[in-house]
This record gives sequence, C-alpha cells and structure tokens, in this order.
Amino acid sequence: MRILHLAVENFAGIPMRLVQEERRRGHESRLITLLSPMQKYEEDIALRLPALNLPQMKQIRRLVRGSATAQLLNKRHTGAAKLWKPANIFDAVLFRLRDAVWLPKVRRVLDDLGGLESFDVIIADGGHDFTRFPRLLAETNLPIITMYYGSDMRTRGFIRGVQEKARHTFTFEYDHTLLFSDAEFLLYPYNAPEYAPSVQYRPPAMKEAIRIGHAPTNRAGKGTAEILAALERLEEEFPLEIVLIEGLPHHEALRLKATCHCFIDQIGELGYGVNSLESLAMGIPTAVELMPDFEQLLERYCGEKHPFYQCRKAYLDEDLRAMLKDISSWQLRGKEGQRWAEKHHSVRSVADVYLQKVMNCVQL
Repeated sequence: MRILHLAVENFAGIPMRLVQEERRRGHESRLITLLSPMQKYEEDIALRLPALNLPQMKQIRRLVRGSATAQLLNKRHTGAAKLWKPANIFDAVLFRLRDAVWLPKVRRVLDDLGGLESFDVIIADGGHDFTRFPRLLAETNLPIITMYYGSDMRTRGFIRGVQEKARHTFTFEYDHTLLFSDAEFLLYPYNAPEYAPSVQYRPPAMKEAIRIGHAPTNRAGKGTAEILAALERLEEEFPLEIVLIEGLPHHEALRLKATCHCFIDQIGELGYGVNSLESLAMGIPTAVELMPDFEQLLERYCGEKHPFYQCRKAYLDEDLRAMLKDISSWQLRGKEGQRWAEKHHSVRSVADVYLQKVMNCVQL
C-alpha cells in the first residue's frame, strides 16, 4: 500500500514510529507534519509552517477567545465527543486566514509526492487535514482512517468533514472510547530510544535505602503532591530515598530512572503512560492507578494479567505500603514487566492490529 500520514506534529515520535514499521513491512509510507515537537525526533517531511509556534499566538488566542476553559487534569472527560467549532466570528476569521496561508504550501508538497490521489489510504492523525475548515480531505474519495492520541478528542473535539468521512477510527487513549464508542483502542507503540541505558536491574539490598522514582512532566496532572506526601509518611516505616526526575533532558532522565529500585507513574483516571513503559522496559517494578474498567479491558486485550502495582488515590498509603513490603518479588515482577511491555507495546504488535483494519478499508 501507499500510505500517507498527516500529523500536526510527530507527537512523542509515534507517527514516524508507525511509518517506519509500515516501511519495514514493504509499504510505501510517508509522513507530513506541520511543525516539529519540542523533543527532537526523526522526521519525514516537516513543513514547519508559521503561526502555531509564534510567541504572540497565545496572547492573540486569549484575546480572541476570552478566558481559557480550565482543563481537567488526569481526569476522564464525560459525555460524547463534540464537534469542533470556532469560539466566535473572530476565531473563525483567524483560522480561515491560517488555512489560506498553509494550504498552498501543503498542496505543493503533495504535488511533489505525486498528488493526494496517488496514495491508497490517508491516516489523519488527530483527525486533522491541516485545516480547521477542511479542504484537503473534503475533496478526496480515498479511504480515510483517523487516529487519536493525546487530548485532541477530549478538548478540541472532531473536525467536521474529516471524522465524518473516516472509515475507521483508532485511539491510544482508553477514555476516548468512552467519548466515541466507534473508536478502537490500541496500546501505545513503544520502542526504547537508542540512548536508553542498558542495565541489569537489582532490588535493594538489606538495609539499603529504597530508591523510589517519580517523573512529573506536570505535577498537578501526575498527582505529585499526593504521591510525595504519602512517601514522606511512609519514610517512618521504610528507608526511602525519593528520586524526583524533573526538568531534565530525556537521556539524562532515563539514566537517573535506571538507578531506581521502583517507580511510581501517576494517580488519576487516565492510566499509565510512557513513563511506565520506560521503567517496565528497564525491569523496574512500576506503580500506577488503573480504573477498574480499564484494568479489565487491558487484561482482555492482552489475554493476561498486567504487571503493575496499583496505587489508588483513595488508598495511596495502603497501596504503596503493600508494594514496599513486596521487595522479595521485585526481581521477578521486573522481568515480567519487561516481557509484557515488549510483547504488547512493541510497534510490531500494535501495527499487527491496525494495519489489518487499514487494508480491509482499502479493499472495500
């Protein structure tokens, strides 16, 4: 197949990771991105178009849209996914001006690739076609697949004219399936970066301080205050050394994480993320809060029990105490976590699931 991925950015490296796996399987896959993410990942065709990254844009948006709606941190959004619409007429004018600037540049790149119609299928990452008033995907009869990750479906909603034409929808976020029942859940595709340290995990020795790691990108979203408070209370019972991994370049953060005996990802309703996959890949026992319905889905999806320790917000001291008392099992738990993450979260495993559906859509 000839597959075209359209993505606002190479978010966490996921789109390019999928493209590379598709190429490995013999497909001709291309990725066009509008801008580069803050972390540097390999790109295919990065347009780096203006307007999204300009410092003045936040001020302009705030002026045009009024006060921003507070976002729920690490909480599921409820109800049904909404359709995106501009906040007001001025917001609509801004988006139409931006679309008018971007669209000719995008069309030139597509022409260089042989034109949009030279592809067999389009995967619109985040349900985007690069314009808020769709012009690209509205004009094609090619099969369209939408693929969501991050908060797009929760906060922005669907872009009219893209989701309506989608033949299949995938998401890497479980709670998206609660907002849109037609979305098919996929596990996050993870490959450890080349600079990830290769170490042999060992649990703490007798009377050695237990190095317990936590890496908040957003303290409120991770529940960091509650986690640190619980650990401070547990220091009366266990010899703990809290390793707070924060504000470091990714390669340095991974090196520090590799020195930990156990790791706490986050509490809240959204489950585990890349932080957990990194620690599992290093053989480090990992704790995170999993909602009961997601835990059940995860075990059905994988056909086996997950390797996480539970750390429920309502029972945080109790759950962390149980983990810290289980040191004799950490070596085995760590090895099981490594195996589980490789089996279910490898890019190959994820591609096995979605590519079959994509091919079925193309053959319709």
